[in-house]
Amino acid sequence: MTLSGIGELPLFKRRSSGAEELEALLDLLPHPTLVADGRTGRVLGANAQAIQLTAFTRRELAELDLPSLIPDLTLAELAAAGESPLKPKKLITRSSRATSVAVKVDDLGGPERWFALSLLSPNQPQQDPQILEQQRWEAMHMLALAAQQKDLAACLRQILQAGILLTAADQLLLYLPRGQGVLGLHAATGSAADFPATLAEEDLGHLRTPKLWQSGKPIESALHKVAHAAKLNYVATTPLDLTVPDHGLLVAAKREDQPPKSILTMLEVLGASAATASLKAAVLSSLEGELARLGEAHEVSQALQEYAQDGILFTDEDLKVSEMNPAAESMLGYALAEVRGRPANDVLISSQTLLPVLEAALENGKAIELGERKLHRRDGAEFLAFLRVVPISAGSARPKVAVLFADLSEHEAFHLQSQQLQNRAWLGEITAYFAHEVRNPINNISTGLQLMQVSLPEQDPMQEQIKRLQEDCDRLDHRMKSVLNLSRPLEHHPEPMDMGEFCRLQLERWRPRMARKNIKDHLQVAPDTPLILGDRRSLDQVMTNLITNAIQALDDQVDGIVGIKIFPDPENAGFVDIQVSDNGPGIAEDIRERVFEPFFTTKSNGGTGLGLPITRRIILMHGGDIQLDSFPGGTLFKIKLPVAPSAEGTVIE
Repeated sequence: MTLSGIGELPLFKRRSSGAEELEALLDLLPHPTLVADGRTGRVLGANAQAIQLTAFTRRELAELDLPSLIPDLTLAELAAAGESPLKPKKLITRSSRATSVAVKVDDLGGPERWFALSLLSPNQPQQDPQILEQQRWEAMHMLALAAQQKDLAACLRQILQAGILLTAADQLLLYLPRGQGVLGLHAATGSAADFPATLAEEDLGHLRTPKLWQSGKPIESALHKVAHAAKLNYVATTPLDLTVPDHGLLVAAKREDQPPKSILTMLEVLGASAATASLKAAVLSSLEGELARLGEAHEVSQALQEYAQDGILFTDEDLKVSEMNPAAESMLGYALAEVRGRPANDVLISSQTLLPVLEAALENGKAIELGERKLHRRDGAEFLAFLRVVPISAGSARPKVAVLFADLSEHEAFHLQSQQLQNRAWLGEITAYFAHEVRNPINNISTGLQLMQVSLPEQDPMQEQIKRLQEDCDRLDHRMKSVLNLSRPLEHHPEPMDMGEFCRLQLERWRPRMARKNIKDHLQVAPDTPLILGDRRSLDQVMTNLITNAIQALDDQVDGIVGIKIFPDPENAGFVDIQVSDNGPGIAEDIRERVFEPFFTTKSNGGTGLGLPITRRIILMHGGDIQLDSFPGGTLFKIKLPVAPSAEGTVIE
């Protein structure tokens, strides 16, 4: 309980009250108060605020009279003052330092003529509770409006002005960080000449909590030392943020009056307001920077979408079209305004629906690479595209999906043209070799046959030679036909194929011939082998060449075996491995590297030497590879063929 004036203490009318009761009652008053005998001027009692103001103890004050404390206040003036406030007077403290106070005198009555002297601030001698309350509300209103200032500096100035009203201090100073543990003077109300411009880290050690220093108390920091030198009556400090003291310091000081009881609480309120304003300014600055960065990123994104050659289509969380770049509009034949809000599956039309892939990307938050797919334009025309599906903001409240697709039509045409050019170059090489190999034998045979026919009778023994020459002609004719077949462009119509079933049918077709030669077959297919993408007629020629070679290698083998093994490529999930083997004598090391050369053959029965080159050409046309591995006791052809694209695509991390 705190009373506003001496008039609220009726117990002073009773002279039976003891000294302790008198002092307890005086302590209820909000300002320094003395009780004196009007006849002798002797001090009869003092409250705690008066003890703090004068720095005398109660016992020392009881031994003094009023002229010792307030020299220019006479007993006659005291008796004539009544209840009217007096002009400012000098108060002599225990340290002989004079301070200015306004003395308000209340006559307590009675024969002893007791008087109560309220020692008030000369700037506000009445200390009226209503005025104080009004000032506090005005200060709180200023604090509430400070956040509406246009910049941080103006906001902090208004907070300090509100602080002057709230604390009645002469000076309010705000220190903010300047880096490396140093606080610098950022704003001040009142003169700041007595205070340092910066506070080093070692100066802040004793100021990490709210602290009040008063004249005559021990000096604990650089600020206290400055205040003592400037003869300030008190200095109150508080960190702006009690959890992080280094974020700033608020300082209140006054030269003459005593601090209000709630000075530290008031400073904490002001400090919290300043900290909030600083944090708000920092957050706004960060947001402005982030908005600028996002704006720049948006401009870059728009530019990339505008000028990207690949099509980009964005969907919302319902997999409906939300955005589409010009390249996508050009490829698909739709304008964005026509398809916005329509299901993406109605715009990206393929033989295999893309809806499961879009849903999987949205649900799992992982990018999905579909590879090459046929898409349909608005006019129904089909084009080859390479597709990727990428989730955006996966896990958020409104995730999206981006579909990226590149038109491979030109690439496909260029690839076909390049392949044709390669075929022509290869055909030219074969033709040149063919001309070199065949022209001279044909001329020789033709000349010999003509001479023999003209000069020799039919029964001449040379007819045997003519027969052998004729056989050479037949052999060359066969080789000519093979060359012509090789020079023709291959027709390629790939489709998903089950290589296990395909090879089973191949072995069934060759099984009667192998049985006559006492050759067994063995087919092994891994259960998880995917379908391959291949041309059935071309691969039939590949398997015919390889199985024929294996059977011929086992002509003299008692327990010959032709084996086929099919399994997923362990190193690349996009391929299937097919291995065709036999347990024949193998191929000599010095000729292994030549088996894929045109017209190279080791067969004694006059093979063309084109079977394996054609096989290799077909495999490469499929985008695969073929390798030979041979050793004494066996030969192994290892083929890789690409996996057929599945509806679910290949998930990439």
